[in-house]
This record gives sequence, C-alpha cells and structure tokens, in this order.
Amino acid sequence: MYVTLVTLVLGFMLAYSIQFTVNGMKQATLTADNEWDKKVAINDRIIYEKETNEALAAKLQKLRTEVDGKEKELSGRQLVSKQIVRELDALRMKAGVVPVTGPGVIVTLDDSKDARNMADVANGIVHDKNIRSVVNELFAAGAEGVSVNDQRFVTNSSVRCVGPTVILNETRLAPPFVIRAIGNKSTLATALEMPGGIVDILKQKTVMVKIAVSDKVDLPGYVGANQANKS
Repeated sequence: MYVTLVTLVLGFMLAYSIQFTVNGMKQATLTADNEWDKKVAINDRIIYEKETNEALAAKLQKLRTEVDGKEKELSGRQLVSKQIVRELDALRMKAGVVPVTGPGVIVTLDDSKDARNMADVANGIVHDKNIRSVVNELFAAGAEGVSVNDQRFVTNSSVRCVGPTVILNETRLAPPFVIRAIGNKSTLATALEMPGGIVDILKQKTVMVKIAVSDKVDLPGYVGANQANKS
C-alpha cells in the first residue's frame, strides 16, 4: 500500500514536471517567435526608411539642379537686361531726352557793355553763329550733352537770330546766354581756350565771355518745341 502511494506520488510529480517543461518550451518558443517577428518588422521598417530617404535625396538633388539652372538663366537675363538698360540710357542721353548731371563747363556769352557806342554794334553783341560755334566746339571736344539757357541742344536743334533775341527749339532766348556742357571738364575748357580758338575770336569782337569748370553741371531733358512754347 505504501509503495503504491509513493509510486502514484512520484508518477504525478513526474507528469507535472514533464507538463511544466513542455509548457515552458512552448512559452520559450512563442517568446522567440515574437522576438523574431519584432526583429523582422524592425528590419523591414529600416529598409523602408532607407529607401524612402534615398528617394527623397534623389528628388532633392534633382530640385537643386533645377534651381541652379534657373538661377543661372535668371542671372544671364539680368546681365542682358542691365546691358540693354545701359545702352538705352546712353541713347537717351545722346538724344538729349533725359535730364543728366555730371562734371563739365559753363560758358556765359553776353553782349558788350559798350556795344551801343561801337561804330559797328554787331561786333559787340552775341549772334546765333557765335552760340553755334561754341556748341560745335564743345561737341567736337567730346561733350556728352549741351544746353543753352536751359534748352537742351539735340540733333535737330537749330539756333537763329530773330531781332535782338535768339531762338532755340522754337523758344526765344535773351542774353546772357549760358551754355552748359557735360564731359571731361579739363578737355572742354582747353578746347575753348586754345589760342586762336572760338573764345579768342569772340573776345576780339569784344563779346563778353566767361568760362567756369564745375564738378556738377545740370542739363535738362529735351521736351520738344511744342512743350517748350507751352511752358
């Protein structure tokens, strides 16, 4: 009886141990499977993120290339635009249609105070040809722009005497005649004051001539004959 009881107890303990071991192995297997699944999932996520980053990097590089191309294109256009603007400004200045400021000379021509007492009054007053001679000399010396009594001298400008006045751009001008020119001030002054030049000739006729160099000479823009008359 005692032996039977011991045998039953040992059998029960053995059966329980075996079952416990089997359950433990199953749990270990499940745990291992879960860990493996986690590792696989993490690896899959890492691979996905890597592929996504590579795709984004490639897209970013493409965008950078496109941006660089656009910047170069815009830079080229800006250079062309600046060149066009410079050329237009030069043409406008040459045409005299815009106001301009720069270094140059100011020449003042005035009738002689003794003109009335001269045997030939014409020798003591300023004529249209005298103004033309000074203007032509200035342009020949490299003047970039010229005005007479705030009337811009342009290609189609003409100077002519009408009685005691001079007409320029269909506008009557009276002495003193202030001729302003922009350019190399030393060159312009030297051209006017050379021996036997226009200033010597005018002084011989007793016309009053004054020349001043300046770092800032203002020239108005040409507004046309109709606008000049209206003003």
